[in-house]
Amino acid sequence: MTAHPRNRRLILAIAAFVVLDLGVLAFNFQIARQVESDAVAINLAGRQRMLSQRVTKASLLATKANLNEAQHADAVREASEAYALFRRTLKAFAEGGDTVGGDGKTAYLEPASGRAALLVGDVRGMLEPWPSVPAGGHELERFAQFIVERNLTILDAMNQLTSELQHQSVAAIARLRLAQAFAFLLSLVNFFLILFEMNRARRKAIALSITDALTGLLNRAGLYRVLEKAVDDAAAHGTPLGVMLLDLDGFKAVNDQHGHAAGDETLQEAARRIRAWLRPGWHCGRLGGDEFAVVCPGLQADALPAMAADLGAVLTGLPGGHLLVSASVGWAAATPDTNADALIAAADASMYADKTERRHLRGFRSQPR
Repeated sequence: MTAHPRNRRLILAIAAFVVLDLGVLAFNFQIARQVESDAVAINLAGRQRMLSQRVTKASLLATKANLNEAQHADAVREASEAYALFRRTLKAFAEGGDTVGGDGKTAYLEPASGRAALLVGDVRGMLEPWPSVPAGGHELERFAQFIVERNLTILDAMNQLTSELQHQSVAAIARLRLAQAFAFLLSLVNFFLILFEMNRARRKAIALSITDALTGLLNRAGLYRVLEKAVDDAAAHGTPLGVMLLDLDGFKAVNDQHGHAAGDETLQEAARRIRAWLRPGWHCGRLGGDEFAVVCPGLQADALPAMAADLGAVLTGLPGGHLLVSASVGWAAATPDTNADALIAAADASMYADKTERRHLRGFRSQPR
């Protein structure tokens, strides 16, 4: 069984709402991850400034002549460790990868982009001739002189790297928040669409519950709802209200001789004619079988007989297979103390009086002269 198009739209809208809600949640996780990742990168960029200073100071200390062997070894070790960590972190910034964080644990860096990548590339190129700190001698002196001469340049590059990473972080988070806001807006629009579809489905269900499936007119429940409101309005405002009740003469013969399909066509044609005949503000319903009722707000009591006769004329000659069907029409006018059931009962009595009279006339006409 396939779903009705309206039901499919509602199902799709609900599915889209769930997906968008999950998307907003995913953006929250992504923003948190971005903030955490950027904080690590910014902190490590700041640490690079400290490491460059440590390398410079330790290298200069290692070249002093008044150090004993142990002091010299300690200075070289400190310079080497700081320099190795500095270069490892630069590589992680450039290519993406692991380095050691300030807490001694492994930290992962995404590859730098834009201006940050250029700054990292410049410093890496500057340090390319010195893959490590020499252990001593003339090479250590040359390294110390090299690092001292470039200390301010390296320090300035790391300061700029820190600032650039901060700017990139702010921009990235702003983009994520904008996308999150857009997803939230879509989710909100979709939520109202769901409410709209649910309300439309509710109205449709209500309409179906008070509609006769065969004729499209009001069913018994729908007609009584309209009639009760019309009675209340007439009593409240002192306006006239008329009700007509009719059933089809000869309809049983159509069903008996031509089957219920032909009978259904007769009922549908009767409904079409009544609907075309209705005045603005009037309502018609099928009470059941071949019985119909018309609610006529604003129709004066003295005009009811003529309107009932007019409706009977409209329904004369209804096709029913090779048979022709007509209608008996009764009517009743509301009074201040009338209720819906009393009106229907009065119109029903009038209709049967009309039916009896019509039978009498048919019998009179059929007598031989």
